[in-house]
Amino acid sequence: MESRDLLEIREHGSTMFHLQVYEVVLTRGPKQQPVNLHWHAETEFVLVTEGTVRIRVGTDWVDIEKGSAVMINGEELHSMIAPDDLPSECNAIVFDLSLLDSARYDLIQHQYIQPFVEKRYRFPRLVRPGSVWSDAVLHDLSRICDLSLTRPIAFEMRIKSHLYSILAELYQHNAYDGDRKTNKFQEDKFDRLKHVLTYIDEHLSDRLRLDELAAEAHMSEGHFCRFFREMTQQKPMRYINERRVQHATRMLEDPDRSITSIALDLGFQDVSYFIRVFRSFNHCTPLDYRKRLMQADVRANP
Repeated sequence: MESRDLLEIREHGSTMFHLQVYEVVLTRGPKQQPVNLHWHAETEFVLVTEGTVRIRVGTDWVDIEKGSAVMINGEELHSMIAPDDLPSECNAIVFDLSLLDSARYDLIQHQYIQPFVEKRYRFPRLVRPGSVWSDAVLHDLSRICDLSLTRPIAFEMRIKSHLYSILAELYQHNAYDGDRKTNKFQEDKFDRLKHVLTYIDEHLSDRLRLDELAAEAHMSEGHFCRFFREMTQQKPMRYINERRVQHATRMLEDPDRSITSIALDLGFQDVSYFIRVFRSFNHCTPLDYRKRLMQADVRANP
């Protein structure tokens, strides 16, 4: 997963096949891919492949072990971290429900697909082994990941058949979430947060100030700071620095980019301060991080 910006505007897969499987390494190290709080219109199924992954959806956190999955409905805020220093990896299947549309609007689309598109039905949050439907769904998710990785002839058809199979299992066992009343107050809070986080990502190279972030949320500075911490469990400036460092880790993959240019491009006016902030999140300097990346590449490609 190369980039998990808040409100992802990039296309997952292609216009002709709107699905992409991302292998995500959350374990601390040179291959770590932090998945910060973000959202997108597409549906996302997360299958844990190694260790345990701590996933946040909305305001709820849950630890998911290897062989289990989380289903994230479109437009839900979510993030992922490793709960400790142990291995923590997963596959994220991101797709647009329109992938399952019929050429003509038919019974299948009307009765089984449209309720999810219109959010009258929602995918269940947790899928753990142990029941007929969950074991079947986990098998389908695993096959989707394998097919996306190996890409045999007609793999797209097989992936699509597994998505239909997942829906059929949910309907057969009544395992989906039915109609839910919308909490307008909570919805407004999430909309404000989405707007502010998107604004932050769009202005990471600028000198972001609390007063302008509060203005984007239509709040006073004090109210905004309390609101932001309640919703993200982080202070605004720490969140901003974390996002900048995450971008820096990707920029460091380019050996031609200097540490100074990366710092300036990410809104750090003082390179020494950038190095201190980077070390606080990654427990090493940007230069050491780049060296680890190069060493890891050498081991992977002897």
